[in-house]
Amino acid sequence: MRRALQKAGSLFGVLALAAWLAFSGCSQAPSALPLNMAPVLEHVGAMGVKNVYFNGSAFPNLVKTAPLWLAAADRVASSERVRSMAQAALNPKLFRQLDRQERFDALLLVGDPVQFRPLLEHLIKTQDWALERVDPWSLVYRRGGVESFTKETIWKEVSRWEGASAGVRATAAAAIAERLVAAGRLEAAGEVVETAKKWAPANAAVCTTEGWYRLARGEWKQAVAAAEKALKSDKKYRPALSVKAQGLYFSKKFEEAYQLSRELLAEAPEDPVMLFTHAKISHEVHAFQEEVEILRHLIALAEREKRSTCWYEVYLGQALAAIGKGEEALQNFDKALADSDLPADQRDFAKSARAKVYLRLHPTGDGWSKIPASR
Repeated sequence: MRRALQKAGSLFGVLALAAWLAFSGCSQAPSALPLNMAPVLEHVGAMGVKNVYFNGSAFPNLVKTAPLWLAAADRVASSERVRSMAQAALNPKLFRQLDRQERFDALLLVGDPVQFRPLLEHLIKTQDWALERVDPWSLVYRRGGVESFTKETIWKEVSRWEGASAGVRATAAAAIAERLVAAGRLEAAGEVVETAKKWAPANAAVCTTEGWYRLARGEWKQAVAAAEKALKSDKKYRPALSVKAQGLYFSKKFEEAYQLSRELLAEAPEDPVMLFTHAKISHEVHAFQEEVEILRHLIALAEREKRSTCWYEVYLGQALAAIGKGEEALQNFDKALADSDLPADQRDFAKSARAKVYLRLHPTGDGWSKIPASR
């Protein structure tokens, strides 16, 4: 059954999966720069906006500073509006529902981009929000697809750190580049990374950001090399270890990647990015039962956060088929196919994979039958 599934191909293309991991991975480590939201709040105020969406990480500092545009309902953590906005960072459908109700003028996304990856991916795909500003801690988007944001804008932010030490300047530039990678601005990110390397070529944050950038470009060897350079400065620097594990995976050095990802997962067993990465690597070393357990855990986390589980359900269907649990596999494929969030290309793959499993279980049957309609 596993051979049949392998012939069906992969759910994601290699570059697409690499970009997903690179965009979602980000730092996952405390920033060396103390958070300073004053400049971005001043910028948002100068935009003349009245209704601003913000993610959960932005809330504590917004309450402290209480800018004029912050609505009264947005100053109470227990308010339904604040809770919904925090959840919407992981649930694009909820974000769209809120936006239809509230008609946001701007979006303020603060903190590690992994915390708002689903929303950011949605913005990149739909292109109906324009990137307005980036700094080492945040991204700002303006309603509408026409951008005034330019490379000059980026370099203006980088230049704010000219008076700092080379290490601080490099760390700030790396954080800016990291957010540019997350926003899908790879050309600009690469230029900022190169500048950061000139200031502090051995800085762990700089080298790791170069690793994320290389992963997003599909440059596996360079990504691993960048991670290893970061690890010379700090042997246990988790972001660099994560980059290395993913670079090894895409280089098809699966056994090495597996051992490294197991170590990382043991230290952060609830990290969804690391869980997903390890599930993929486990599949390649034929640790299918481990893959099944991880995917079920990811599905439970997603359900708890009221997010779609369709991607995980397809992977789980493949893993269950690989260990001979074909009927359970069909149930997971069916669940994925019933979810309207499953993109068209992945839907085609899921149908094909399901058909192969069904025909193996029922050689005289029709593998395309009994597939549920999307809801």
